[in-house]
Amino acid sequence: MTDFRRTSGMLAMILVCSLSCLGQATAFTPGTLDPTRNLRMTSGSVIVVAPLPEQYIWLQGTPPSNVDQSPHPPKTVYFRRTFSLRHVPRETTLYFAGPRIVAIYLNGQNILDASRDPNTVFGFPVFAVDIGRILRQDGNTLAIRMVQTSTEATAFVLKIVPAARGIDCPPLLVTDERWKGTDSRYKGWERADFKDESWRKAESFGPINGNVDYLQWYGDSGLYDWPGYIGVSSFLARYPLPALKVESVIQATSKLQNIAALTDLSEIPRSKEFKVTLAAPILIEQNAPSIVLDFGKEVTGWLELVSDSEIPATITIQYGESKDEMENGPYLGIDPLYVPPMGTAHGPKSAFRYAKVQFLAASAPIQFKSIRLNGIYYPVKYQGSFSSSDDLLNKIWEVGAYTAHLCMQDDIWDAPKRDRARWAGDLDVTGDVIDSVFTDHFLMQDTMTRLIGPEPVKEHVNEIPGYSAFWVMEMRDYVWHTGQTEYLAQLHDRLVQLLNYLEKDLGPDHLFSNLHKEWPFVDWSPYLDQDTPEARKATDFEFYAAFTRGAEMLRQLGDSRSAQHFDQVGAAMKQAAQSSYLDAQTGTFGPRWQTNAMAIYSGIADPAQYGAIWDQVLSKVGTPFYNALIISPYYNYYVITAMAESDHRKEALEWIRRYWGGMIDEGATSFWEAYDPSWPKDNFHVSLQADGTTGYRTSLAHGWSSGPTAWMMEQILGIDPTAEGFRTVTIRPDLAGLAWAKGAEPTPHGLIRIDLRAGAEGSISIRLDLPEGIKATVLAPVYRPAAQILINGKPVRGQSAEDGHRIAIEIDHGGHFLITG
Repeated sequence: MTDFRRTSGMLAMILVCSLSCLGQATAFTPGTLDPTRNLRMTSGSVIVVAPLPEQYIWLQGTPPSNVDQSPHPPKTVYFRRTFSLRHVPRETTLYFAGPRIVAIYLNGQNILDASRDPNTVFGFPVFAVDIGRILRQDGNTLAIRMVQTSTEATAFVLKIVPAARGIDCPPLLVTDERWKGTDSRYKGWERADFKDESWRKAESFGPINGNVDYLQWYGDSGLYDWPGYIGVSSFLARYPLPALKVESVIQATSKLQNIAALTDLSEIPRSKEFKVTLAAPILIEQNAPSIVLDFGKEVTGWLELVSDSEIPATITIQYGESKDEMENGPYLGIDPLYVPPMGTAHGPKSAFRYAKVQFLAASAPIQFKSIRLNGIYYPVKYQGSFSSSDDLLNKIWEVGAYTAHLCMQDDIWDAPKRDRARWAGDLDVTGDVIDSVFTDHFLMQDTMTRLIGPEPVKEHVNEIPGYSAFWVMEMRDYVWHTGQTEYLAQLHDRLVQLLNYLEKDLGPDHLFSNLHKEWPFVDWSPYLDQDTPEARKATDFEFYAAFTRGAEMLRQLGDSRSAQHFDQVGAAMKQAAQSSYLDAQTGTFGPRWQTNAMAIYSGIADPAQYGAIWDQVLSKVGTPFYNALIISPYYNYYVITAMAESDHRKEALEWIRRYWGGMIDEGATSFWEAYDPSWPKDNFHVSLQADGTTGYRTSLAHGWSSGPTAWMMEQILGIDPTAEGFRTVTIRPDLAGLAWAKGAEPTPHGLIRIDLRAGAEGSISIRLDLPEGIKATVLAPVYRPAAQILINGKPVRGQSAEDGHRIAIEIDHGGHFLITG
């Protein structure tokens, strides 16, 4: 691994400047939150994933899996391999990773009989054994027994390296298809002279760093201590980041020197390097010295330690998205790490803000060239922007963009701490932010393709009916923003198959009936996180959005027959929903915020019904202060959008300030998986509720919570593409009580730039830079009867809109336009 002290001086200057601008953890300067925002890619920043010869293997005929299998009874399997060596090295280390209960015999001698905590989130925990004293030149035999417990990996990996522990070099033996295995028990299976001719040939699932699916969840997380393993996709990049400050130091009876070096990115003279002198060669946890590093914000990557000593060290690492989590309930636990002499070691990759390092063993004083974050990020440029007269909204916009960027890893994940996986519902929100700020193609397309899976489509995306609908919705938003119709055409057949599968979930009454008996999850909120009438109702509305938006895409592809069919399915659904779900007395679709918001967002509700929905339901968003029927930041995006669509953007802004601003007030530097302003403030972790659990497991950086970033561009700047690739766009600006707002939205034709200024008597001036190739309909506000609209000082004609409150103006060419009225 590259020593980051060799990184260019320019990179160091940028990072040091960014850190000095951040100041204390709660300070905020626009453009400084994301440490990668102004980085230039260099050869040292690219993560080079060299192919490793060791392979995941298992019994033939078993589907590969790293995590999240269906529960099964414990299963015992056996593997063997006979090999010879040209010579026996002086030092040799065997590494094994796989199921947590394992016994390994070398030449009939038991060299490992161990187990790891079955409740840990780690996949593939690593065991390392010195075997130099047992190896011989000819006729070595390895025999392994593993107990695969419920939901564990159906794979393992092994290698023998001619070096001391922690040193990477070409292996002497690796797992591959030449191994033999069985799930039957044989007497004497561990002996060197046992005959294994009847055992099955092993099946290889490829190199351990060769499959992006093994990087999802925490499937490969235990491999952080595997020499040579990076476990990061080659399209990602890295950056060095020292701690913003050392939060705490506990020396006990040991001695820690040059602590200031831990917050310095520059070259450190050896005499000033961080140094640890332990009170004894081996210490118990209670007597071991420790440091706590605060990076000032949520980051993703791993903690890297570069030794400058000739002796090894044993330490532990524990992370936390908050200091409380780090101390009291680190999601990954307390992780042991071996630091080789003059070598580099790193902890597991995750998302965190705080990292605690405890020094347990070293036979003499040890020095470190550095202990800092090795940040992992997807290199993408901030193209979209937003700023306004409200500093809090500006913070919210930037925190949302940063949250989405943190989730852009080996695919677009729900969160970089948990689950580290693809979820289509999360992607519908995160994707809107990515489309509006970054305009990414590779990662978006890879995630979308893997979510829907191969042909033919025979199940719901993520096995959640509503997430199939959100997959369709996000695909439509992606194509409308980016114009990637060739990619859409590649998935045409799967899109039709998915819509057909959705249709099979409708009953004879044209309502969603969950005929596939899957999980109709809507939101982490009572009666919406299980199969209930309320969850079916909201899912029905999500289905309607999928059919109508799916028909739009199919029509754009020229498949008018399929488009007409799904339009008809949608029309029948809307009629059935209006008949079955609309409360004639209240004019709403029940009392729940989520359900009524989706009724507006999807188009199930007619504009004439918005008033009643606002008066009876959405006007009560945020009141009373305590609401047992909580709502996640995820579905709150659809709530604030429905509030805007019902012409209550000012009220939506107030809720954004209170809800997402409330997280910032409580110290958030990325938006949390769950939140409610009424939750106790002394320890917010106690109240965090999501995924059927509470507390430290709930993520503090979740892409589905980033919605206000896209919302401000859609509803304040008012930019809304109405055809693929911004071929046409509606621009409906609304300051919603702000003195000014400005920003930019990326399109395939260039940036649309908008600058809005409030004038006298409620008037507003609009400065618009429109690229060539886009036809725009500008809905300019009119604040007095018979007002005239001027473009660049010349009067223009337009059509009255929104009951005379706006005038629709058509602009069919690019240029700079000053629109006043």
